[in-house]
Amino acid sequence: MNARDALLGDRSPRIRAGVLALTLPILASVAFLLEYDLVLGFWPLYLALGIALYAGLARAGVLAGLGAVFLAILWRFVVPPLVGYLRWSMDTRYTPPRLLAYKLDPSGELQEGLTHGPLYALAGALVLGGLAYLIGVGVRKVTERTS
Repeated sequence: MNARDALLGDRSPRIRAGVLALTLPILASVAFLLEYDLVLGFWPLYLALGIALYAGLARAGVLAGLGAVFLAILWRFVVPPLVGYLRWSMDTRYTPPRLLAYKLDPSGELQEGLTHGPLYALAGALVLGGLAYLIGVGVRKVTERTS
């Protein structure tokens, strides 16, 4: 297996994983706009980790798995503050995740989400997404040996 195959994977599973990875933030955005705040928890991340696991199982390539986790984390940092900015609301549901419990005005919240979001998304994708992908590859190799 060469580096290109490991990164990009097989065409058909890569397309399925890519569609799932792009569909997840779209559905989370619709749910958030409908004020379904469960998407502000860890569910989008859990689903993205499932996509990364699937990418490892189905030979979809590491980029598809890491991309799903990256998009899920980036969504959480960017979309709620963007909606809060467009509505100019100081409500807590529009703040990006942070360690300290301070609040900014809506433009400050959006700026913080745009500044910190890609960094956390990259770190989370590499660590969590990479681990989920490797677990998927390991499960695939174990099942191939036993069958």
